[in-house]
Amino acid sequence: MKIGSDVADILANSEVNGNQLQLPNVQLERAMYVAVNKVLEGIGGKWNRKAKAHSFSGPVETILEEILLTGEYVNAKTEFQFFQTPDGLARRLVDMANIQEGETCLEPSAGRGRIAHYMPGVDCVELNLENREYLEVAGFHLVGDDFLNFNKVYDVIVANPPFAKQADISHVTHMIELARRRVVSVMSNSIQFRTNKKTTEFRELLDRQNGEIIDLPEGSFKESGTGVKACIICCDGGA
Repeated sequence: MKIGSDVADILANSEVNGNQLQLPNVQLERAMYVAVNKVLEGIGGKWNRKAKAHSFSGPVETILEEILLTGEYVNAKTEFQFFQTPDGLARRLVDMANIQEGETCLEPSAGRGRIAHYMPGVDCVELNLENREYLEVAGFHLVGDDFLNFNKVYDVIVANPPFAKQADISHVTHMIELARRRVVSVMSNSIQFRTNKKTTEFRELLDRQNGEIIDLPEGSFKESGTGVKACIICCDGGA
């Protein structure tokens, strides 16, 4: 998405300190602040009143430089269906996987590493370039970009895949193909009631893999900026 030169000027004069960005110490007109804030929220920023800055989950300098060089930014939420896994949910998913010593682990839609952070010796796959750069800086081990074209087998796979156009079904089906022992994933709640062929075949696959579906309370992703209704699936791997 393109940004105006006035927005670029404000960003260029902002102060970056690690994962925080402070806007210039001048009074912005309301419309201008809204335009700047839209960009910052689009790349993952959240206003931190205490710090009087926008806070990000990782270093923001590289992303800001790219925006200023190109005059464009990628809205991760709308273009990649990227909604970060809340920390408590990430812990729960990994606990459910019950990873054993020596098992190989994969996070196939790693985002900013919320789930991977709790997985031992984990490999990560991530398509979004900005997220990939963040993961590399944070020290995660990247092994691929497009999970649906990735074919390495692991013992355990834990994930929060994209939901748009039933992409979660495609992703979890592929996880089952690549997992030896266990798959744990967030999915859209619609897998429980939709009746199209893709959904009914997926429910049949879950049954064959001794799958369990656990509803998540409404608002589970509120802190990540979406009211999406979701559930957790836990099943045997099929590799």
